[in-house]
Amino acid sequence: MMMNELKMTEIKTLSWTELEMLVNDLKKKHTNKGLTDVETKILKGVFEDKTYRDLAEEIRQEEQSIKNAAYDLFKILSEQTGEKIGKSNLITALARYRDNSQTFDHNNKPQTQQSNKVLELVIEVGIDDLTPEKIDKINNLIQKIARNNTIKPIMKLKGSIRLFLEGSEDGLQRLADLHQSGELQALLNELKSDDIPEIIVKKAELTTDAKVIEKAELIKAIREGTIDKKTLQQVDLSGAILIGAILIGAILRGANLRGAYLIGADLIGAILRGANLRGADLSWANLSEAYLSEADLSWANLSRANLSRADLSEANLRGAYLSGAILRGADLSGANLSGAKLRGAILIEADLSGANLKEAILSGANLSGADLREADLRGANLSKADLSGAKVENAIFIDATGITPEQKQDLIRRGAIFGDNSNDRSKVLV
Repeated sequence: MMMNELKMTEIKTLSWTELEMLVNDLKKKHTNKGLTDVETKILKGVFEDKTYRDLAEEIRQEEQSIKNAAYDLFKILSEQTGEKIGKSNLITALARYRDNSQTFDHNNKPQTQQSNKVLELVIEVGIDDLTPEKIDKINNLIQKIARNNTIKPIMKLKGSIRLFLEGSEDGLQRLADLHQSGELQALLNELKSDDIPEIIVKKAELTTDAKVIEKAELIKAIREGTIDKKTLQQVDLSGAILIGAILIGAILRGANLRGAYLIGADLIGAILRGANLRGADLSWANLSEAYLSEADLSWANLSRANLSRADLSEANLRGAYLSGAILRGADLSGANLSGAKLRGAILIEADLSGANLKEAILSGANLSGADLREADLRGANLSKADLSGAKVENAIFIDATGITPEQKQDLIRRGAIFGDNSNDRSKVLV
């Protein structure tokens, strides 16, 4: 039992992806050629603690030829690392080399020279769009095939899905070459798991297009926190993948962030007046006290986002997803929230005066103390919504659902409009 535990601990010192990339780099330094498919399979077999006999049966080769290929590979690794390497100490020896080598940083990422090029990867997938989670899974496959974990997506545009990837030039060039030879599609088919949609590669080509490179450099600088946040006005960041970016106080007035991924981003106090955030993913983002007046957030995902005291006056939030969002004290006066999903949203003391809330889903929302004067709530779903203390003078509740008869009479007393006979206040005034 103790030996098994020790073996598991040993394996965890180096992941398979790290091992494959490290051995590939070491062999390339020695021979100017990366791992062959057979060598990769041998390496994976050693990583999984398989015997040479098992490997020989698996890849249908003679056991002795497997041993010979492994011996040649271990000899190269021994010369490159300065330590005798064999099947039994491969993982621990290379983990030591990784930790001591200057070619790896503290995050175990090879510090290979970054490319001034970008790879445009045009794919068709088995769903209408890609979620950030699926993009991440596909990128993990791409990193594995490229044998380089510096590669990551920086933009995603629609059409056939256009992913733009940055990373080391060697890794990007390998992907382009594999596509040219037809191997990229075959490798994706082989490695794809059930939780990833079918991927059909239409294009994988390095580009030196100045506009694409400029945008890529901008996105990279934002992600790394080296950008002057005052220079972001009117910039085109459509489709940018900026998950977790720190943009506190950034001035993004009029910026194009359509379809951008800003999940968990920190945008406290950011100035986004008139910005195009249509379809952007801002779930879990912190936008407290952000200035989003007149911004286009239609169909954006703001689930669980913190928008407390944010200025969203006159903003377009048509069809936006705001379930569980915190909008305490937010200014939504005159905003278009028609068809917005606000299930469980916290709208305590929010200003919704004159807002368009037609057919909005407000079930379970907390609107206590909110200003709903002259707001249009026709057809809205208010099931279990808290309207205590809300200002409802001249707010239109015609065809709104989820309101009990008692709540309806109370709202009428407070000046709400229901547009039927029950709205005759003379009948309900005490």
